[in-house]
Amino acid sequence: MFIDMLVEQTHHMSTFYSNRDKHMRYTDTRIDEQERRIPIKTVPMSLVLEDSKCKSYSCNIMDTPGHVNFFDEMTAALRLPDDVVLIVDAAKQETNLKN
Repeated sequence: MFIDMLVEQTHHMSTFYSNRDKHMRYTDTRIDEQERRIPIKTVPMSLVLEDSKCKSYSCNIMDTPGHVNFFDEMTAALRLPDDVVLIVDAAKQETNLKN
């Protein structure tokens, strides 16, 4: 959810995407992720962000699963970067993934 909000706040979308009723989920590319509304696989995303002096920076972000059932996927993804910023949604309740 953080990445989706970051993209919406920093990048201009075309009118086709801005008129949609549904919230855009940029990193939930799999059908089961969209249905459950949680990340299951790690998805990288690169954004070009501009500072106040109009200098551009490439920001590489990895959306990893946070649920305990997908701990192995998250652990494998966290071995790749040099640094990590951990964002936790403390208000969201843990969901049960059993169908």
